[in-house]
Amino acid sequence: MRSAPTFFLSLAVLLSTSLLVDASQEAQLSKFVKASRIAPLPGRSMILRPGGSKEADRIAALPGQPPRVDFEQYAGYVTVDEDDGRELFYYFVEAPHDAASKPLILWLNGGPGCSSLGYGAMMELGPFRVKPGGRMLSRNRHAWNNVANILFLESPAGVGFSLSGNATDWKSVRDGRIAEDTYLFLVSWLERFPEYKGREFYVAGESYGGHYVPQAATVITFMNRRLYGEQTPINLLGIFLGNPLLDEYLYYQGYLEFLRGHGIISDEVWADIIANGTFHDQLKCTLPEHTFEGAKIDCFNLYAPVCLRSRNGTYSSSSYKSLHARIGTWSACIPNMVRVESPAFMVPTISGDFDSTCSLDVTRYSVKDLNLAVTENWRPWYIPNGEVGGFVQQYQGGFTLASVRAAGHMVPAFQPERSLILLNSFLKNKLPPAGIPNWISL
Repeated sequence: MRSAPTFFLSLAVLLSTSLLVDASQEAQLSKFVKASRIAPLPGRSMILRPGGSKEADRIAALPGQPPRVDFEQYAGYVTVDEDDGRELFYYFVEAPHDAASKPLILWLNGGPGCSSLGYGAMMELGPFRVKPGGRMLSRNRHAWNNVANILFLESPAGVGFSLSGNATDWKSVRDGRIAEDTYLFLVSWLERFPEYKGREFYVAGESYGGHYVPQAATVITFMNRRLYGEQTPINLLGIFLGNPLLDEYLYYQGYLEFLRGHGIISDEVWADIIANGTFHDQLKCTLPEHTFEGAKIDCFNLYAPVCLRSRNGTYSSSSYKSLHARIGTWSACIPNMVRVESPAFMVPTISGDFDSTCSLDVTRYSVKDLNLAVTENWRPWYIPNGEVGGFVQQYQGGFTLASVRAAGHMVPAFQPERSLILLNSFLKNKLPPAGIPNWISL
């Protein structure tokens, strides 16, 4: 197994230092160790609620997929709580070439409570895109499985195809439990796919993934230290975040500054905000109306064209069986989900610059709060056609902030090539190209 690059190790250590200093949280994780029926065994990394099989989860083909698909696909359920009947659904795609030598990335969508299958896999970074009409798929040439094996997890229970027998799980969630469930999922999933034990591993996500991703990384780091030392089956090397919600205290300050800077609000409204500290209801971005002050503008990408027809968030049942999902209602996000005991501050790495919902302005405030020394000054980075892909700055310990030029909230959906270039640079422990790159050599 390759030694971990300093960049990723430093980032993982930063996460654990930031989030495990609270004695009460460490006590909670210790309690979790005892309650989760995890036990290391001689000659094995761990055993936990065996069930399911890799072959049973293999997907022969998805309905409407294009011909000559040259990678393996899997989907199925992993039980994370037998008592409550909590089962998390996953969709896994391997790399078309040299999958055995490529890292594993866990992808978590935000929301909170939105589908990694419906958004991440089918609209952003997955190998396919859904064609108009919803019955056929096309190949995404900038899919992330070009450079890694990607595991999409529907979390928490109630999102997408993930299920729970406990009705309260569908109404309210606690960030800590979601992180614990993610860990339990990974442990069981690795028993099903043992060839990925010890593989270079990263956690990635967007939006409220700014909470999910670092908290999952914290639990993984804690459990590795507590149970396995250097023989851990989960070889976490770093995290990769897009337009993350990181600091809820500073969220509205950056949000409003972004709207003013892009001409969405008037000088008079801005003056009233400064003078009275009031937040105008018309500034809220409502979905699916996409309304700012009565204007039909997509708050996830201010300069994108807007379809005024509402999405109903459903799939036809013909695709359920091929995905090994239970037939029933699928929804993109849990409606009216209540967050319980959710921390307000997290750690940033990357942001698109057209997104008002979790804007670059908000991310910069969060980075400033970390008070890290700059090691590489803010500079442009480039894509193969010579355009500026965005800007990047690196800090002590390898912590990196990058913007993606002309990207909205879901960066891989709006700028797939730029997103893939950034991911590839991240996996190679490099900053994105300072000059016009040769895509083949990235």
